[in-house]
Amino acid sequence: MATRTVGFAIEDADRARLERLVGKYAGGNRSAFLRVAISYMEAVDRAERLRSLQSYGCRRSADKGLGLTDVQAVVRRVIRRRRDR
Repeated sequence: MATRTVGFAIEDADRARLERLVGKYAGGNRSAFLRVAISYMEAVDRAERLRSLQSYGCRRSADKGLGLTDVQAVVRRVIRRRRDR
């Protein structure tokens, strides 16, 4: 794995917080901590996007007068169709 050094600045007030988190989640290794933080933030991003899609789907369903049982029926139909291929 190729690596590259990147620089970023933090405020003095955040230094102690960073060191505590680096110690807790990465054994004192800032590079490892950044990799952990990136993975965590990607998971947060995915959850936010899924939440947004769910909200969109709920609004669209409500606009069409569809309820949870209607949605479940569609899901079952799609799963059955895929299984029968």
